[in-house]
Amino acid sequence: MDVKQIAANFPFLKKKGQAKGLTALALVDGGVALAHVSSGKKSALTVCEFIETPSPFTDIKLLRDRIDALGLTGSQTVGVLDQGAYQLLLVDAPDVPDEEMADALRWRVKDLVGFDIENSTIDYIELPEDAYRGRSRMVYAVVAEKSQTERLASWIEELGLAPAVVDIPELALLNITKKLADEEAGLVLFHLGSPSSSVSLLSQEAMYFTRTLSYDVQHADLNPHQSASSAVLELQRSLDYYESQVGKSPCVKLLVLPIQVGETALMTELRSNLPLEVQSLDLVDVVTAEKALNVETQQRCLLAVAAACRSLLTSQGSTAK
Repeated sequence: MDVKQIAANFPFLKKKGQAKGLTALALVDGGVALAHVSSGKKSALTVCEFIETPSPFTDIKLLRDRIDALGLTGSQTVGVLDQGAYQLLLVDAPDVPDEEMADALRWRVKDLVGFDIENSTIDYIELPEDAYRGRSRMVYAVVAEKSQTERLASWIEELGLAPAVVDIPELALLNITKKLADEEAGLVLFHLGSPSSSVSLLSQEAMYFTRTLSYDVQHADLNPHQSASSAVLELQRSLDYYESQVGKSPCVKLLVLPIQVGETALMTELRSNLPLEVQSLDLVDVVTAEKALNVETQQRCLLAVAAACRSLLTSQGSTAK
């Protein structure tokens, strides 16, 4: 899987940006997360903030004015799709050249998606050669309705930005975590979201497995211990599958994202019931930022920061095979 990620095959208008670097936008509960990573020898996170608005797609002036005040107007921008706006499907790769893969996958997954395949945008994530013990070539097909991707791109353009790519959370997070999985022993990423969360398993800087979990971070507080117990069961099933079917060595570390404060019910349950070192990701440890990143900002802006950091991987010529 090339670090250009899925977004490269979801192309939109590419305009010459004014701000050097990459801007990213992610819709989160109650508003919009905005991040910008500058380019150059001393690349850094120069903007990271949450803009509160109940109606991001109609409150254009508020967002545009803030973007302009930050000097980001015209910059190349990544838009992060909501989890509910696409489907991620594990399938056998069609026996076709790479340049024909997306078209071939369209027919392979047409009966597996809940919308019209003819009006969909398709990309894929190729798994490493040793995944599934090398028995067959597997890929994750990523399928999104064109109406969703086009709406996101049009909105970005309305805000005075230059829509460059559309990304998904699972891949955006690799920008800031894959370097942490540089050994054979696996790393588990547990991304807390709403209405669902996700787990991704990495080894040697590559993603081997990912799936959606039913854990809803917004509803977890209603019954924290029960929710945490359910999350542990789902994670354990994923770990078992990773070893028995994907054929990888056991994972040794679990990273919870975004940052967690104190010994929450979830963190306690994870540490007590999983044979892993459990930690929470502090963006300060993986991103150079011009301003301090407090907990609330990290929790709201994680995906935007991760998406904006893809420019660092591209500029370094990194790849994830």
